Formats: sequence, C-alpha cells, structure tokens
Amino acid sequence: NLIYGTMAERCSESSCPVMAGGPRYEYRWQDERQYRRPAKLSAPRYMALLMDWIEGLINDEDVFPTRVGVPFPKNFQQVCTKILTRLFRVFVHVYIHHFDSILSMGAEAHVNTCYKHFYY
Repeated sequence: NLIYGTMAERCSESSCPVMAGGPRYEYRWQDERQYRRPAKLSAPRYMALLMDWIEGLINDEDVFPTRVGVPFPKNFQQVCTKILTRLFRVFVHVYIHHFDSILSMGAEAHVNTCYKHFYY
C-alpha cells in the first residue's frame, strides 16, 4: 500500500491504460463479484481493486480468523499465494513503468526497502 500511495499521482488512467509488467506481460483482473472473467483494466483501477480485495479478505474472519482456537481455512495457503502474486505485480509495474519517477522523487531506497521486506 505504501508503494501504491507513492505512485498514485504518477500512475494514471492515461499514462497506464493497461496494468502491465513491460510489453510482454499484461495483468488482467478477475474476482468473484464484478469481474468473473479476466478483464483488461488500467493500472490504477487494477491496484485500487486489489487493495480493496485484500482488505476484504484480511477483514474476513472466515479467511483470517483472529480468535484463538478458530482454524484457518483449508485454502488459506492458496489465498495467501494469490494475494502475494497480485502484490508482486504491483512491484513489477512500478519498477518497469515508473522507476524514473521513483528516482526523480528520491524514493528508490524506500521502494527497494519495501520490496526487500515483501520478498524476504
């Protein structure tokens, strides 16, 4: 979310009409509500949906139980893998399409540290 917030004003519908990780990788959004089939979205729209989707999962007691003794669901690892895969796409997009902006803001140390914390 820190990365998303840092790039929010530089990653727009017009500058990034497709959520991509370079010319060879296009990331499409799919969920269980509005986008039942993979949909081509702008990068800001994809990231906004992603943050809302993750927040919904984290706040869902059936997915992330907070009470002692309540078991995690059987698909917990799959859910976490999907969350991390989609978050990784945000890093890829930011590094490939906006690294010049990161440099001009002097935020490369911040972004690199966020990525290290994410990866390790």
